[in-house]
Amino acid sequence: MNFLPSFKPVLGLSLVGFLSLPSLLAQRDTLEMDVTFVGNRTMEVRDAVKLNSWPSARPLSVEKPVLNYELLVKRLNVEPVMTPVEATRLRVDDALPRLYRGYARAGLGSRGTTYLDASFTDLRSRDGSWGTSLHHMATSSPSRLRTGRVQDHGAQLWGSRFLGSEKVDAQIGWTHERVLMYGLDSVFSDTAFTASKAPSVSWQSLQGQVHFKSHDKDSTALNHNLNLMVGMLSNTMDARESTFRAGLGLQKSLGQDMLRADVHVQLDNYSLDTLTQTTQAIVRFTPSIHTRRGPLSASAGLRLAIDADAPSRTDVGQSFFIYPQAEVSLNLLRNLFVPYAQLGGDLQANSFHSLRAVNPFYAPQSLANTSYRWDDQTDLLDTLHLDGFRSTNKRLALAAGVRGTITDVFTFHAFANTAQYEDMMLFQPMVVDSLTDFVAVYDTVGVQTLGGEASLTIGDRWNVSGGCSLHSYSLRFEDRAWHLPKVTWQASATYAWIEGLTLTADASFVGERYALTNREDYGETTFIGDGHYEMRLPAYLDLNVRADYRYNDRMGAWLTLANLTNAKYAVWGGSPVQGFQALAGVHYAF
Repeated sequence: MNFLPSFKPVLGLSLVGFLSLPSLLAQRDTLEMDVTFVGNRTMEVRDAVKLNSWPSARPLSVEKPVLNYELLVKRLNVEPVMTPVEATRLRVDDALPRLYRGYARAGLGSRGTTYLDASFTDLRSRDGSWGTSLHHMATSSPSRLRTGRVQDHGAQLWGSRFLGSEKVDAQIGWTHERVLMYGLDSVFSDTAFTASKAPSVSWQSLQGQVHFKSHDKDSTALNHNLNLMVGMLSNTMDARESTFRAGLGLQKSLGQDMLRADVHVQLDNYSLDTLTQTTQAIVRFTPSIHTRRGPLSASAGLRLAIDADAPSRTDVGQSFFIYPQAEVSLNLLRNLFVPYAQLGGDLQANSFHSLRAVNPFYAPQSLANTSYRWDDQTDLLDTLHLDGFRSTNKRLALAAGVRGTITDVFTFHAFANTAQYEDMMLFQPMVVDSLTDFVAVYDTVGVQTLGGEASLTIGDRWNVSGGCSLHSYSLRFEDRAWHLPKVTWQASATYAWIEGLTLTADASFVGERYALTNREDYGETTFIGDGHYEMRLPAYLDLNVRADYRYNDRMGAWLTLANLTNAKYAVWGGSPVQGFQALAGVHYAF
């Protein structure tokens, strides 16, 4: 068989392909080619074409399958085994300090000083509690020429109980105070300057008080606050005073607003002997509204007052008063700065009880006082002599300031206020029948005050605080604001030295003052006419140091060093205070 003819075409094609392989390999790089153009040829370079839209995904028609799972119920045979355990106390917060039924604090000091404070209460319960307290303080006379003992005793019994939503508080207290009238001691000393016993005045008081206050859970309900007080005061100079006070406050919340109405009644009956008695009464009614809108707090009201003191009944003083009441404050940056402004006024009753709280040497032998008024017919100033206390009319009272707290360790308060006090009582030391006491001098006094105070806590050991006030006075009749200073400041520092031991130092400064007296032979005096002398009271600085040591939760000790500079300054003209004094004692809780 001859196969050669059939392979000839194939062989020919293979030979042609093999001969053309070099030319095909040479076409991969056109830059190495020589190109010859025959005829006219024009070359063009076209601009690049940019797509006007982005590619978009093509939606697929495939749907996501939904898978459903079913729980197969399988019952397990479980038999619980109960194992009893002992009771366990869970402590969520730290335990409260233990409440002791009572405590006693006693001490002894120089100048024959004795001190005792004691208190006993039952343990508090949901229903109520009761307690009693005792107080004793005695020391020698500050004067070297007029000797004697100053004494202060007191006892109190109180109780508190809840009756439904009503809380009832009741207390009864008794006090006995012996005051030495050693003022202007050089007047009564003989030429040999021998010491003699100082005359004294003893005061006794008995007072009972009941307080009712509702605590309704419904904030929109009408809540009340009722306070009743009856008191009796007497001294060894036949002075007597009976006091009755009643106060009722009603308030009701209306959303963010609160309506309030307050009524206060004060009735005093007093005398300096058993023959003549004088009665005075004051009634005050104050409706007001209080609101809060975010950081803004505001209140507005009107106080109506009726005065029935002795001068008002003799057509000398005014008997009806109106005092606008307003207050606004703005809390900025969460108590960082709180500016505020206030407008107000009040009618203040003067009595033996209130005046003795200001001046302990006030024990007048006469309640005679002088009043002035203009006679419309003669256009002259009339001088009237009256008996009885006169109420003080505080009017045109304006106050403004800013207070705040910075980082919980620094607090501050800057303030300015002004007010006018009509029939303000200024005390005058007088010598009557070999006894130095104080009598009342009434005048209209304008008082302006500018001041500030601050407190700083440094770590866990230091706490520093202080304040300063500048005062100015304007008077209608008197030459000076007797016994009132123009500059006062105070400072205090507390240091926790070691665990249980705390040291405290404080200082107070009172600027120069003046007193009005009827004697010229005591202190720096200047005659001002009409048998009166102006007595200069120098400025003074009072420094004190106290150490408190707590041995444990029940027992501790304390030491006080008072008046370190031994300054014989006088708060009230002619009656200097004690000099340096040391007092130490212990306290125990049971």
